[in-house]
Amino acid sequence: MTEQQIKSSVNYIKKLATFPDASERIELYLDSLFATQPPQKDAFNEQKSSNSSAVSSLLHFTQKEIKNMATTFKKVFIANGLCAHVLKKPSGKKSYCYEIRYRSNGYDIRVSSTNLQKAKEKFLNKTKPSEIEKYHIRKYKTGKNLLEEIFDEWYQYKKGTITDGELQKHYTNFQGLPENLRKASIFEIRTLDLDKVLKDVKPRKYEDLRTLFNGIFKYAIASGILLHNPVALIKFKRAERQSRSALSVTEIHDFLERVKRPEFEPIRQGAYLLYFFGLRPCEIDEETKIDGDFLITRNRKRKNGKIEYKKIPIPSQAQGLLDLDKPFVFNCTRITRDRLLKKVLGDSDKCAYCLRHTFATTCQQYVRPDIVDIWMGDSPQRLVGKVYTHFSDEFMRSQMDLVTFPMS
Repeated sequence: MTEQQIKSSVNYIKKLATFPDASERIELYLDSLFATQPPQKDAFNEQKSSNSSAVSSLLHFTQKEIKNMATTFKKVFIANGLCAHVLKKPSGKKSYCYEIRYRSNGYDIRVSSTNLQKAKEKFLNKTKPSEIEKYHIRKYKTGKNLLEEIFDEWYQYKKGTITDGELQKHYTNFQGLPENLRKASIFEIRTLDLDKVLKDVKPRKYEDLRTLFNGIFKYAIASGILLHNPVALIKFKRAERQSRSALSVTEIHDFLERVKRPEFEPIRQGAYLLYFFGLRPCEIDEETKIDGDFLITRNRKRKNGKIEYKKIPIPSQAQGLLDLDKPFVFNCTRITRDRLLKKVLGDSDKCAYCLRHTFATTCQQYVRPDIVDIWMGDSPQRLVGKVYTHFSDEFMRSQMDLVTFPMS
Protein backbone atom coordinates (compact mmCIF):
# COMPACT_ATOMS: atom_id res chain seq x y z
CA MET A 1 0.00 0.00 0.00
CA THR A 2 1.10 3.55 -0.65
CA GLU A 3 1.55 6.08 2.14
CA GLN A 4 -1.63 7.88 1.06
CA GLN A 5 -3.61 4.63 1.14
CA ILE A 6 -2.29 3.84 4.62
CA LYS A 7 -3.33 7.28 5.89
CA SER A 8 -6.79 6.87 4.37
CA SER A 9 -7.13 3.43 5.99
CA VAL A 10 -6.11 4.79 9.40
CA ASN A 11 -8.69 7.59 9.17
CA TYR A 12 -11.38 5.15 8.13
CA ILE A 13 -10.57 2.78 11.01
CA LYS A 14 -10.83 5.73 13.43
CA LYS A 15 -14.27 6.44 12.01
CA LEU A 16 -15.31 2.79 12.41
CA ALA A 17 -14.19 2.87 16.04
CA THR A 18 -17.07 5.23 16.87
CA PHE A 19 -19.73 2.60 16.04
CA PRO A 20 -21.19 0.30 18.74
CA ASP A 21 -20.09 -2.77 16.74
CA ALA A 22 -16.65 -1.29 16.06
CA SER A 23 -14.70 -4.53 16.46
CA GLU A 24 -16.77 -6.39 13.84
CA ARG A 25 -16.59 -3.48 11.39
CA ILE A 26 -12.82 -3.05 11.77
CA GLU A 27 -12.30 -6.81 11.48
CA LEU A 28 -14.25 -6.88 8.21
CA TYR A 29 -12.40 -3.85 6.87
CA LEU A 30 -9.01 -5.42 7.61
CA ASP A 31 -10.13 -8.63 5.95
CA SER A 32 -11.08 -6.63 2.85
CA LEU A 33 -7.58 -5.14 2.79
CA PHE A 34 -6.01 -8.59 2.99
CA ALA A 35 -8.21 -9.68 0.09
CA THR A 36 -6.27 -7.33 -2.20
CA GLN A 37 -3.25 -9.55 -1.67
CA PRO A 38 -2.76 -12.95 -3.39
CA PRO A 39 -5.60 -15.35 -2.49
CA GLN A 40 -5.25 -16.86 0.96
CA LYS A 41 -7.37 -19.07 3.14
CA ASP A 42 -10.28 -17.01 4.39
CA ALA A 43 -9.82 -16.50 8.12
CA PHE A 44 -13.51 -15.72 8.66
CA ASN A 45 -14.55 -19.20 7.54
CA GLU A 46 -12.85 -20.63 10.62
CA GLN A 47 -14.84 -18.56 13.13
CA LYS A 48 -17.59 -20.08 15.17
CA SER A 49 -21.17 -19.18 14.47
CA SER A 50 -22.33 -15.85 15.77
CA ASN A 51 -25.69 -14.31 16.45
CA SER A 52 -24.39 -10.81 15.71
CA SER A 53 -26.13 -8.79 13.01
CA ALA A 54 -24.57 -7.98 9.65
CA VAL A 55 -21.68 -5.50 9.54
CA SER A 56 -20.46 -3.41 6.63
CA SER A 57 -17.15 -1.92 5.58
CA LEU A 58 -15.22 -0.80 2.51
CA LEU A 59 -13.54 -3.24 0.14
CA HIS A 60 -10.46 -1.90 -1.63
CA PHE A 61 -9.16 -3.01 -5.02
CA THR A 62 -5.68 -2.65 -6.52
CA GLN A 63 -4.77 -1.07 -9.87
CA LYS A 64 -3.75 -4.52 -11.11
CA GLU A 65 -7.14 -6.01 -10.23
CA ILE A 66 -9.10 -3.36 -12.16
CA LYS A 67 -7.00 -3.50 -15.36
CA ASN A 68 -9.79 -5.28 -17.29
CA MET A 69 -12.60 -2.98 -16.17
CA ALA A 70 -14.57 -1.05 -18.80
CA THR A 71 -12.72 2.23 -19.37
CA THR A 72 -15.66 4.52 -18.58
CA PHE A 73 -16.52 2.67 -15.37
CA LYS A 74 -12.86 2.41 -14.37
CA LYS A 75 -12.51 6.21 -14.38
CA VAL A 76 -15.38 6.75 -11.92
CA PHE A 77 -14.30 3.76 -9.83
CA ILE A 78 -10.81 5.21 -9.41
CA ALA A 79 -12.29 8.64 -8.62
CA ASN A 80 -14.32 7.00 -5.85
CA GLY A 81 -11.21 5.56 -4.22
CA LEU A 82 -11.02 2.10 -5.82
CA CYS A 83 -13.52 0.72 -3.33
CA ALA A 84 -17.00 -0.74 -2.94
CA HIS A 85 -19.10 -1.56 0.10
CA VAL A 86 -18.96 -5.08 1.51
CA LEU A 87 -21.58 -6.51 3.86
CA LYS A 88 -20.75 -9.51 6.05
CA LYS A 89 -23.73 -11.42 7.42
CA PRO A 90 -24.32 -14.86 8.93
CA SER A 91 -25.18 -17.60 6.46
CA GLY A 92 -26.20 -20.83 8.11
CA LYS A 93 -24.82 -21.96 11.45
CA LYS A 94 -21.08 -21.84 10.85
CA SER A 95 -20.41 -19.58 7.91
CA TYR A 96 -20.78 -16.06 6.60
CA CYS A 97 -21.89 -14.50 3.34
CA TYR A 98 -20.08 -11.52 1.82
CA GLU A 99 -22.15 -9.18 -0.33
CA ILE A 100 -20.30 -6.54 -2.35
CA ARG A 101 -22.34 -3.53 -3.44
CA TYR A 102 -21.51 -0.61 -5.69
CA ARG A 103 -24.32 1.87 -6.25
CA SER A 104 -22.88 5.13 -7.53
CA ASN A 105 -22.44 7.18 -10.71
CA GLY A 106 -25.45 5.51 -12.32
CA TYR A 107 -24.29 1.92 -11.70
CA ASP A 108 -25.88 -0.73 -9.48
CA ILE A 109 -23.67 -3.82 -9.06
CA ARG A 110 -24.24 -6.51 -6.43
CA VAL A 111 -22.53 -9.87 -5.96
CA SER A 112 -22.26 -12.32 -3.07
CA SER A 113 -20.32 -15.40 -2.01
CA THR A 114 -19.34 -17.24 1.15
CA ASN A 115 -15.72 -16.50 0.20
CA LEU A 116 -14.62 -12.87 0.02
CA GLN A 117 -12.03 -13.49 -2.71
CA LYS A 118 -14.62 -15.22 -4.91
CA ALA A 119 -17.04 -12.35 -4.33
CA LYS A 120 -14.36 -9.96 -5.58
CA GLU A 121 -13.85 -12.07 -8.70
CA LYS A 122 -17.60 -12.00 -9.42
CA PHE A 123 -17.63 -8.22 -8.98
CA LEU A 124 -14.69 -7.74 -11.36
CA ASN A 125 -16.33 -9.99 -13.97
CA LYS A 126 -19.41 -7.76 -13.95
CA THR A 127 -17.30 -4.66 -14.62
CA LYS A 128 -15.79 -5.96 -17.87
CA PRO A 129 -16.64 -4.04 -21.09
CA SER A 130 -18.99 -6.78 -22.29
CA GLU A 131 -20.98 -6.82 -19.02
CA ILE A 132 -20.94 -3.36 -17.42
CA GLU A 133 -23.88 -1.87 -19.37
CA LYS A 134 -26.18 -4.49 -17.82
CA TYR A 135 -25.72 -2.71 -14.50
CA HIS A 136 -26.05 0.86 -15.75
CA ILE A 137 -29.21 2.29 -14.19
CA ARG A 138 -31.66 3.87 -16.60
CA LYS A 139 -32.85 7.18 -15.18
CA TYR A 140 -36.48 8.22 -15.09
CA LYS A 141 -37.36 10.82 -17.69
CA THR A 142 -37.91 14.38 -16.55
CA GLY A 143 -40.46 15.14 -19.27
CA LYS A 144 -38.24 17.95 -20.54
CA ASN A 145 -36.63 15.94 -23.36
CA LEU A 146 -33.09 16.57 -22.13
CA LEU A 147 -30.30 15.80 -24.58
CA GLU A 148 -29.05 12.97 -22.34
CA GLU A 149 -32.54 11.42 -22.35
CA ILE A 150 -32.78 11.51 -26.14
CA PHE A 151 -29.23 10.11 -26.34
CA ASP A 152 -30.26 7.23 -24.07
CA GLU A 153 -33.18 6.39 -26.39
CA TRP A 154 -30.95 6.61 -29.45
CA TYR A 155 -28.29 4.49 -27.70
CA GLN A 156 -30.81 1.72 -26.99
CA TYR A 157 -32.08 1.91 -30.58
CA LYS A 158 -28.55 1.54 -32.02
CA LYS A 159 -27.81 -1.62 -30.03
CA GLY A 160 -27.48 -4.52 -32.43
CA THR A 161 -27.13 -2.27 -35.47
CA ILE A 162 -23.49 -1.29 -34.86
CA THR A 163 -20.58 -3.04 -33.16
CA ASP A 164 -20.17 -2.97 -29.38
CA GLY A 165 -16.91 -1.06 -29.81
CA GLU A 166 -18.59 1.66 -31.88
CA LEU A 167 -21.45 1.84 -29.39
CA GLN A 168 -19.02 2.22 -26.49
CA LYS A 169 -17.17 4.97 -28.37
CA HIS A 170 -20.41 6.94 -28.79
CA TYR A 171 -21.19 6.51 -25.08
CA THR A 172 -17.73 7.69 -24.04
CA ASN A 173 -17.86 10.69 -26.38
CA PHE A 174 -21.27 11.73 -25.05
CA GLN A 175 -20.18 11.46 -21.42
CA GLY A 176 -17.25 13.73 -22.27
CA LEU A 177 -19.54 16.58 -23.37
CA PRO A 178 -20.05 19.60 -21.07
CA GLU A 179 -22.65 18.84 -18.40
CA ASN A 180 -24.71 21.94 -19.22
CA LEU A 181 -25.12 20.64 -22.79
CA ARG A 182 -25.96 17.08 -21.76
CA LYS A 183 -28.64 18.32 -19.35
CA ALA A 184 -30.07 20.96 -21.68
CA SER A 185 -33.51 20.51 -23.22
CA ILE A 186 -33.17 19.41 -26.83
CA PHE A 187 -35.58 22.21 -27.81
CA GLU A 188 -33.14 24.85 -26.51
CA ILE A 189 -29.98 23.56 -28.24
CA ARG A 190 -28.92 25.68 -31.19
CA THR A 191 -26.36 25.19 -33.94
CA LEU A 192 -24.06 27.65 -32.16
CA ASP A 193 -24.04 25.52 -28.99
CA LEU A 194 -22.86 22.46 -30.90
CA ASP A 195 -20.40 24.44 -33.00
CA LYS A 196 -18.68 25.77 -29.85
CA VAL A 197 -18.00 22.19 -28.73
CA LEU A 198 -16.73 21.08 -32.14
CA LYS A 199 -14.34 24.01 -32.54
CA ASP A 200 -12.28 22.92 -29.54
CA VAL A 201 -11.56 19.30 -30.55
CA LYS A 202 -9.11 17.57 -32.86
CA PRO A 203 -10.15 16.59 -36.43
CA ARG A 204 -10.88 12.92 -35.67
CA LYS A 205 -12.86 13.82 -32.54
CA TYR A 206 -14.71 16.46 -34.60
CA GLU A 207 -15.74 13.75 -37.04
CA ASP A 208 -16.93 11.42 -34.25
CA LEU A 209 -18.88 14.11 -32.37
CA ARG A 210 -20.50 15.52 -35.51
CA THR A 211 -21.64 11.99 -36.40
CA LEU A 212 -22.95 11.51 -32.84
CA PHE A 213 -24.86 14.81 -32.81
CA ASN A 214 -26.36 14.14 -36.23
CA GLY A 215 -27.52 10.69 -35.16
CA ILE A 216 -29.20 11.98 -31.99
CA PHE A 217 -31.03 14.86 -33.68
CA LYS A 218 -32.10 12.75 -36.68
CA TYR A 219 -33.57 10.27 -34.19
CA ALA A 220 -35.42 13.12 -32.45
CA ILE A 221 -36.88 14.29 -35.78
CA ALA A 222 -37.91 10.76 -36.78
CA SER A 223 -39.57 10.35 -33.37
CA GLY A 224 -41.60 13.52 -33.83
CA ILE A 225 -39.82 15.40 -31.05
CA LEU A 226 -38.15 18.02 -33.26
CA LEU A 227 -38.91 19.61 -36.61
CA HIS A 228 -35.38 20.75 -37.47
CA ASN A 229 -31.81 19.49 -37.15
CA PRO A 230 -29.33 22.04 -35.72
CA VAL A 231 -26.46 19.90 -37.03
CA ALA A 232 -27.49 20.46 -40.67
CA LEU A 233 -25.61 23.77 -40.90
CA ILE A 234 -22.40 22.28 -39.49
CA LYS A 235 -20.19 21.01 -42.29
CA PHE A 236 -18.94 17.45 -42.04
CA LYS A 237 -15.15 17.46 -42.17
CA ARG A 238 -13.57 14.08 -42.68
CA ALA A 239 -10.35 13.82 -40.71
CA GLU A 240 -7.30 13.14 -42.82
CA ARG A 241 -6.27 9.51 -42.45
CA GLN A 242 -2.63 8.64 -42.03
CA SER A 243 -1.64 6.29 -44.83
CA ARG A 244 -0.14 3.02 -43.63
CA SER A 245 2.60 1.01 -45.24
CA ALA A 246 3.73 -2.59 -45.24
CA LEU A 247 6.65 -3.65 -43.06
CA SER A 248 10.01 -4.21 -44.69
CA VAL A 249 11.62 -7.66 -44.48
CA THR A 250 13.95 -6.41 -41.73
CA GLU A 251 11.01 -4.96 -39.79
CA ILE A 252 9.14 -8.25 -40.14
CA HIS A 253 12.09 -10.19 -38.74
CA ASP A 254 12.36 -7.78 -35.80
CA PHE A 255 8.61 -7.99 -35.16
CA LEU A 256 8.60 -11.81 -35.12
CA GLU A 257 11.53 -11.86 -32.68
CA ARG A 258 10.06 -9.24 -30.33
CA VAL A 259 6.61 -10.82 -30.15
CA LYS A 260 8.14 -13.92 -28.49
CA ARG A 261 9.09 -11.88 -25.40
CA PRO A 262 7.00 -12.46 -22.23
CA GLU A 263 5.84 -8.82 -22.12
CA PHE A 264 3.94 -9.33 -25.39
CA GLU A 265 2.11 -12.49 -24.29
CA PRO A 266 -1.28 -10.64 -24.03
CA ILE A 267 -1.15 -9.70 -27.74
CA ARG A 268 0.94 -12.55 -29.19
CA GLN A 269 -2.00 -14.63 -30.42
CA GLY A 270 -3.65 -11.58 -31.97
CA ALA A 271 -0.41 -10.33 -33.52
CA TYR A 272 0.05 -13.62 -35.39
CA LEU A 273 -3.54 -13.39 -36.65
CA LEU A 274 -2.86 -9.88 -37.97
CA TYR A 275 0.32 -10.96 -39.74
CA PHE A 276 -0.74 -14.31 -41.22
CA PHE A 277 -4.42 -13.55 -41.98
CA GLY A 278 -4.60 -9.79 -42.54
CA LEU A 279 -7.49 -9.36 -40.11
CA ARG A 280 -8.75 -6.02 -38.89
CA PRO A 281 -8.16 -5.62 -35.13
CA CYS A 282 -11.92 -5.52 -34.50
CA GLU A 283 -12.30 -8.93 -36.21
CA ILE A 284 -10.20 -10.67 -33.57
CA ASP A 285 -12.88 -11.68 -31.07
CA GLU A 286 -14.80 -14.62 -29.62
CA GLU A 287 -16.31 -15.47 -33.02
CA THR A 288 -12.89 -16.19 -34.52
CA LYS A 289 -12.29 -19.95 -34.66
CA ILE A 290 -10.57 -22.78 -36.53
CA ASP A 291 -12.64 -24.99 -38.83
CA GLY A 292 -10.51 -27.74 -40.30
CA ASP A 293 -7.78 -26.11 -42.38
CA PHE A 294 -9.39 -22.66 -42.33
CA LEU A 295 -9.75 -19.70 -40.00
CA ILE A 296 -13.34 -18.44 -39.71
CA THR A 297 -13.94 -14.85 -38.60
CA ARG A 298 -16.71 -12.32 -38.99
CA ASN A 299 -16.19 -9.61 -41.61
CA ARG A 300 -16.79 -6.46 -39.59
CA LYS A 301 -16.77 -4.06 -42.53
CA ARG A 302 -20.31 -4.63 -43.71
CA LYS A 303 -23.04 -1.98 -43.79
CA ASN A 304 -26.39 -2.07 -42.00
CA GLY A 305 -25.28 -4.79 -39.61
CA LYS A 306 -25.06 -7.43 -42.34
CA ILE A 307 -23.53 -10.61 -40.95
CA GLU A 308 -20.90 -12.17 -43.19
CA TYR A 309 -17.96 -14.44 -42.41
CA LYS A 310 -14.52 -14.78 -43.98
CA LYS A 311 -12.89 -18.15 -44.55
CA ILE A 312 -9.12 -17.91 -44.84
CA PRO A 313 -6.78 -20.89 -45.40
CA ILE A 314 -4.28 -21.32 -42.57
CA PRO A 315 -0.74 -20.70 -43.88
CA SER A 316 1.57 -23.63 -43.14
CA GLN A 317 4.08 -21.21 -41.59
CA ALA A 318 1.51 -20.12 -38.98
CA GLN A 319 0.63 -23.57 -37.72
CA GLY A 320 3.55 -23.84 -35.32
CA LEU A 321 3.03 -20.36 -33.88
CA LEU A 322 -0.71 -20.12 -33.17
CA ASP A 323 -1.78 -21.66 -29.86
CA LEU A 324 -4.89 -23.64 -30.80
CA ASP A 325 -5.74 -24.28 -27.12
CA LYS A 326 -6.20 -20.56 -26.39
CA PRO A 327 -8.98 -18.20 -27.55
CA PHE A 328 -8.17 -16.15 -30.64
CA VAL A 329 -8.41 -12.80 -28.84
CA PHE A 330 -6.23 -10.06 -27.41
CA ASN A 331 -5.89 -10.80 -23.70
CA CYS A 332 -5.93 -7.13 -22.67
CA THR A 333 -7.85 -3.89 -23.06
CA ARG A 334 -7.95 -1.99 -26.35
CA ILE A 335 -5.67 0.75 -25.01
CA THR A 336 -3.11 -1.80 -23.80
CA ARG A 337 -3.41 -3.66 -27.11
CA ASP A 338 -2.61 -0.55 -29.15
CA ARG A 339 0.29 0.40 -26.89
CA LEU A 340 1.88 -3.06 -27.04
CA LEU A 341 1.41 -3.31 -30.82
CA LYS A 342 3.28 -0.06 -31.35
CA LYS A 343 6.03 -1.35 -29.09
CA VAL A 344 6.30 -4.76 -30.74
CA LEU A 345 6.42 -3.10 -34.16
CA GLY A 346 9.30 -0.94 -32.94
CA ASP A 347 7.88 2.40 -34.07
CA SER A 348 5.34 4.76 -32.51
CA ASP A 349 4.02 5.51 -36.02
CA LYS A 350 3.22 1.84 -36.67
CA CYS A 351 -0.10 0.24 -35.82
CA ALA A 352 -2.09 -2.97 -36.32
CA TYR A 353 -3.10 -1.98 -39.85
CA CYS A 354 0.56 -2.06 -40.91
CA LEU A 355 0.39 -5.84 -40.47
CA ARG A 356 -2.77 -5.94 -42.62
CA HIS A 357 -0.89 -3.99 -45.31
CA THR A 358 1.99 -6.45 -44.96
CA PHE A 359 -0.34 -9.43 -45.44
CA ALA A 360 -1.87 -7.92 -48.60
CA THR A 361 1.52 -6.98 -50.04
CA THR A 362 3.02 -10.41 -49.36
CA CYS A 363 0.07 -12.37 -50.78
CA GLN A 364 -0.17 -10.33 -53.98
CA GLN A 365 3.40 -11.28 -54.82
CA TYR A 366 2.19 -14.89 -55.24
CA VAL A 367 -1.56 -14.90 -56.07
CA ARG A 368 -4.08 -12.77 -57.95
CA PRO A 369 -5.35 -9.56 -56.27
CA ASP A 370 -8.99 -10.70 -56.42
CA ILE A 371 -8.09 -13.75 -54.30
CA VAL A 372 -6.42 -11.50 -51.73
CA ASP A 373 -9.53 -9.26 -51.70
CA ILE A 374 -11.62 -12.25 -50.64
CA TRP A 375 -9.21 -13.22 -47.85
CA MET A 376 -9.13 -9.66 -46.55
CA GLY A 377 -12.90 -9.21 -46.75
CA ASP A 378 -12.82 -6.30 -49.18
CA SER A 379 -15.63 -5.99 -51.72
CA PRO A 380 -14.57 -6.69 -55.33
CA GLN A 381 -15.13 -3.75 -57.67
CA ARG A 382 -16.60 -5.80 -60.51
CA LEU A 383 -20.01 -7.50 -60.52
CA VAL A 384 -18.39 -10.79 -61.51
CA GLY A 385 -16.40 -10.81 -58.28
CA LYS A 386 -19.33 -9.68 -56.12
CA VAL A 387 -22.02 -12.03 -57.38
CA TYR A 388 -20.88 -14.75 -59.74
CA THR A 389 -17.56 -15.98 -58.36
CA HIS A 390 -17.53 -18.90 -55.88
CA PHE A 391 -14.10 -20.49 -55.36
CA SER A 392 -13.86 -23.95 -53.81
CA ASP A 393 -12.03 -24.62 -50.54
CA GLU A 394 -9.54 -26.78 -52.42
CA PHE A 395 -8.70 -23.94 -54.80
CA MET A 396 -8.29 -21.44 -51.95
CA ARG A 397 -6.08 -23.90 -50.08
CA SER A 398 -3.87 -24.34 -53.14
CA GLN A 399 -3.56 -20.56 -53.52
CA MET A 400 -2.45 -20.04 -49.91
CA ASP A 401 0.14 -22.81 -50.34
CA LEU A 402 1.80 -20.61 -52.97
CA VAL A 403 2.37 -17.78 -50.48
CA THR A 404 5.65 -17.59 -48.57
CA PHE A 405 5.65 -15.23 -45.59
CA PRO A 406 8.99 -13.70 -44.49
CA MET A 407 10.04 -15.37 -41.24
CA SER A 408 12.71 -14.62 -38.66
